[in-house]
Amino acid sequence: MEAEFETDSYYGSCSICGHLQEFFRTIRAIRESYRCAQCKALLREREQAKAIIACYEHLPVSTLSELVENLEFRQLHIYEAGTIGPFRRFFKDLPHYHQSDYYPDNLRSQASLAIPHQNLEELDYADSAFDLVITSDILEHVRKPQRAFSEIARVLKPGGYHVFTVPLQKPLPTKTTARVDTSGEVDIPLKPEHYHGNGKGGRSLVYTDFGADIVDMLTAAGFITNLPQPNTPSKIVNQVVTIVARRR
Repeated sequence: MEAEFETDSYYGSCSICGHLQEFFRTIRAIRESYRCAQCKALLREREQAKAIIACYEHLPVSTLSELVENLEFRQLHIYEAGTIGPFRRFFKDLPHYHQSDYYPDNLRSQASLAIPHQNLEELDYADSAFDLVITSDILEHVRKPQRAFSEIARVLKPGGYHVFTVPLQKPLPTKTTARVDTSGEVDIPLKPEHYHGNGKGGRSLVYTDFGADIVDMLTAAGFITNLPQPNTPSKIVNQVVTIVARRR
C-alpha cells in the first residue's frame, strides 16, 4: 500500500516532447512521479533531458525531440548505458549513438545479444570516444562507482559531458556511504540489503547511497560538476537534482 504523501502539481511543458500540461504527483517518490501525459516521462527523466539540452544551449531547441533533429547534435558521438527510459527512443536513429546493457556472466558470450554488454568499471571503448555519456539511476548499482566515474571520464572527449541521475534530492546527505564492502571479490553487506526494480521484472542491489561529496568524487575523476535543479512553482519538485559533469 502506497504511503501517504503531500499532493502537489505544477503547470509546464515537457522537456522531452514539448507537451503542455499540469504535472501531478501521484506517488510518494518525487523523482518517479509527475509523469508526462503524452510521452510518459517521469520528473527525473524530464529534468535529465533539460540538463542535456542546456549542455548545448547554443542550439536553437527547447525539447529533446527537437535536439535530435539538429544537424550539429546529430554528429555527436553518444553513449547511453542501460535499456530503460525514454532517451533511446529519440536517440536510436542518430548515426553515432551507442547503447549497452549489463549481463550476468552466463549471457555475456552470446553473440546474438541485440544490445552489447559493457561494464562501467571496465569499458571497452577507446579513450576520448564520446561527446556525451548518459546514465540514469545506474551508478548506485555499480560495485565501485569511483572506478566507473574514471572510466566514463576516460572515454569522454575533453569538454564532453556525463549527464546522469542517481537517487538524490535536496537536502543532500553530506557524505556518500557504501552499503556493501566491495574491497574483495565477495560482497560483504554493511547495511541491510536494499534493491531497486531493474525495469525488466527483476531487481538490482544498491551498493552506494550518494551524498553531496559526489562532486568531490567526480572532481577526482577529472570532471567539473554542477547540480541543476528545477525552477518551478512547486517547492517539492524543486528538490530534485540532476548531475552534469564536464570532462576537463
